[in-house]
Amino acid sequence: MEIPEQLRQVIDETVRCSLFDELDARGLLLAHAVSSSATTDAARWGGALLRRVVSHCYQSSLQGDLAADVEFDDDQAATRIELALAFGSVTASLLTPRRPHRGRSVCSVDLLCAVFNLGIGLVDGLCDGAPQFGLRLLRAIQALGLSGAARERGLGDRLRSALPASLAADPTVAFTARIIEAFFDLLHSSYPGDERLALRDHVGARLEEALEAEIRSVGRPVEIASRDQLIECSRQTSVLPFQIIEHLATGDCALPSPAAGALLGEAMWRIDDLVDLIQDASYGTLNAVLLAAEAPWPATASDGIAALERVISSHAIPLAAAQAAECLDAGLKAAPGGTAASEDRRLFLSFVHRYAGIAPSS
Repeated sequence: MEIPEQLRQVIDETVRCSLFDELDARGLLLAHAVSSSATTDAARWGGALLRRVVSHCYQSSLQGDLAADVEFDDDQAATRIELALAFGSVTASLLTPRRPHRGRSVCSVDLLCAVFNLGIGLVDGLCDGAPQFGLRLLRAIQALGLSGAARERGLGDRLRSALPASLAADPTVAFTARIIEAFFDLLHSSYPGDERLALRDHVGARLEEALEAEIRSVGRPVEIASRDQLIECSRQTSVLPFQIIEHLATGDCALPSPAAGALLGEAMWRIDDLVDLIQDASYGTLNAVLLAAEAPWPATASDGIAALERVISSHAIPLAAAQAAECLDAGLKAAPGGTAASEDRRLFLSFVHRYAGIAPSS
């Protein structure tokens, strides 16, 4: 469905201005020089992580000291993957501060959290671009048994082997399957044996919850009657991954209260839905901002424009932006690495700004 250009501009401008104002009011904007430095550092760190990931995923194909050569669609695709890896690693470090990122080596937990975040991003991208195609992949992952894969080592290439031919032939799906398999291998390497079984079981259970939430979100669950249930389904798809990263980063089944990961997830959930408002209204995708404005869901093509107009008239965008900024501020304050002078805080905020399309502060 084609959204009128004037309405598109109004939505985009309202989202950017609302997020800018709310972040600025809480001191969560970066100066131009700081933002530029953070972007450079994130790119460098993402490149180092990608080299490690490629080496891990394709180690059986390597001969001697030869490096694996993986070709992406274009430079933008490679950059997106690098930044997804860096964001997962930075989030983990923010929740459990260690040594500074600059010049550090990639430890197993860094790589584990980076690979997890990349896997989530790849699956989300497939589901956003082609929901029914993505849903088939989600079902294949569900059939794998995430709890069992977390409990017992030996997943190997079982996911790739189990994919229907039509899915396996897609290069992005094949790469995503490798990333998922690499995650479980790294999980067992980082937290091995019976002594870390409780953590792996806990992570496996949360992974099952997150997968079920994603399936319900993509599959348009009309059997969920209430708007509150739909909003909670949308919330879980964002919050659960951040909680899982916190478990992985800390190696702890129990999270502190308030849990910084959950607060950061609440913030990113709202920012994500604000950024994707037009796309979600066009495709009838589950979106909490649309639901909060009492827009109809599941939406038909003719509902999309009316839904966006309702969002504007209801002031749902400024409200969601305020809630996002409040959760982000609280999450950073609760995170061990969220202090004002922290490099992890600077890098995390640079990712938020880039994703939300917010220019650096003057």
